[in-house]
Amino acid sequence: LSKQLPAAYKERDITVLAARAAKAFHEMYPMRESIVEPGRVYRTLSYGPHLDVFMLDERSYRGPNGPNLQETYGPDAYFIGPDQMAWLKRALLNSRATWKVIASDMP
Repeated sequence: LSKQLPAAYKERDITVLAARAAKAFHEMYPMRESIVEPGRVYRTLSYGPHLDVFMLDERSYRGPNGPNLQETYGPDAYFIGPDQMAWLKRALLNSRATWKVIASDMP
């Protein structure tokens, strides 16, 4: 199971591991900080009047790992979370670019 860490891991606390991974990610890929939500990855990249790229974060806001058998949409079924979904809808509606591209980090 993906929830079980290999024995080679000295640190077993998943919140510590996640915080270290986030720190490493932001050190490797520095980006402009969001005043509203520091550490936020999702954003819009505009390339002139013709292209807006909407970069999603499909890892930070998802529900917990599980058997994936939810019958209703709620916290256990979140993929990008309600705040990011609301941002995406607003950003798409407000975009005046000719081309709008949504960049997904999950296949």
